[in-house]
Amino acid sequence: MKTILFAAAVLAVLPAAAMAQSSHTMSDHSTMAGAKHGEEAAVAGIGTVNGVDAGARKVNVTHEPIAAIGWPAMTMDFAVAEGVDLAALEAGAPVSFTLTRGADGIYMIETIQAQ
Repeated sequence: MKTILFAAAVLAVLPAAAMAQSSHTMSDHSTMAGAKHGEEAAVAGIGTVNGVDAGARKVNVTHEPIAAIGWPAMTMDFAVAEGVDLAALEAGAPVSFTLTRGADGIYMIETIQAQ
């Protein structure tokens, strides 16, 4: 009887623990695999633009895996450097881009070109 009660208690707690583990967004790239502090070279990626928020200088991109920093393929919001012209980007456009990591540990698009 104790075993059944213990098993029931464990099963009741596991979903909450799993939910806590998965409750994060892709907006903070500093905790992802491959994220290391310090000066790093630009990293190349390719993907597809899903949306552009010119006012916030952000682009939502579904990118292929980026092995150089250990990222799997995923969809993410990226801040875009000031010198990048967002007018040429539109949803559905395949793109190549470079990322650099800021002092805050967050990756930012430094260059982006439609393919």
